Amino acid sequence: METFKWIREKIADYDLANSGVAKLNAFAHGDAPPLEDVLSDLYGVSKQELVLTAGAQEGVFLAFLAIRPSYVVTVVPEYEPITKLPQTLGVRQVQVGNVWDAPLGQGGLILLSNPNNPTGRFLDKRELAELADEAWRREAYLVVDIIFSDFVTDDVKELPLEGVVYAHSTDKFFTSDIRVGWAFGDRRIVEKIRYLKDLANPGPREFEKRAAAWLVSRRGEVKRRNLSIIRPNAEALLAAFPNAVYRPDMPIVLVPTKCDDVELAERLLARGVKTVPGRFFQAPYSIRVGLGVEEPVRFREALRILVESWC
Repeated sequence: METFKWIREKIADYDLANSGVAKLNAFAHGDAPPLEDVLSDLYGVSKQELVLTAGAQEGVFLAFLAIRPSYVVTVVPEYEPITKLPQTLGVRQVQVGNVWDAPLGQGGLILLSNPNNPTGRFLDKRELAELADEAWRREAYLVVDIIFSDFVTDDVKELPLEGVVYAHSTDKFFTSDIRVGWAFGDRRIVEKIRYLKDLANPGPREFEKRAAAWLVSRRGEVKRRNLSIIRPNAEALLAAFPNAVYRPDMPIVLVPTKCDDVELAERLLARGVKTVPGRFFQAPYSIRVGLGVEEPVRFREALRILVESWC
């Protein structure tokens, strides 16, 4: 994956490439209920409609294998692993600019991030219900990566479940050295995911589950902490780049540029600032900027370099 290769290999003083937040220390204090109970209560689902995974991407991957779609619809722009999953597994792919233009038919699958990475485009619960109902009526499915959802909404109960699977993890919003994921949704699909998970990669381990439960059970205080970093950084960036594509409170923003995005990202690297070229998300001539890792003082220092180097 070009995105991961870039983030792993490129070195800089300022990290504006990461799409999560500054790390939290997750200790298994033992004062949180079991993770399955925390998640079941958070989303208002039964434990039979929930399965633990190694991360959101594993949840998406296993849901894909469980459904075995005849074709897949993805949107543009989109998170690189989502875009590349259908072609990697040899399944016909249809790309659309708007999810509402998705052709739906028997055995089809809409695969999307919501909120979208990198644009922040977000379908609320009502819109998701409309999309899920239409897909189910046409014998199609939805798999939704909701890893950024906690940044933009607290309304996460009573999501449509029939024919739908949602994937999430402790990454991004609950950033720590512990990565635990979960998928929930249509019970029949979740049961298949659970079998595939045990077949390929049993887990997570108990200490990981305890740490994840501690993080997720403190969702409110984690959100307040996250927004104390993101909001001032977003305000500063939007003042400098008012045409940026941004959904409030997201930890990422897509900034259009008039020059080659890889060349610009390389130029920024030479000055100590790491960002991500938009073409990795099928959004050429733009740069994705992370807002959640650098504290506001350091972010403003990096932003000055962005402004001076921009084209």
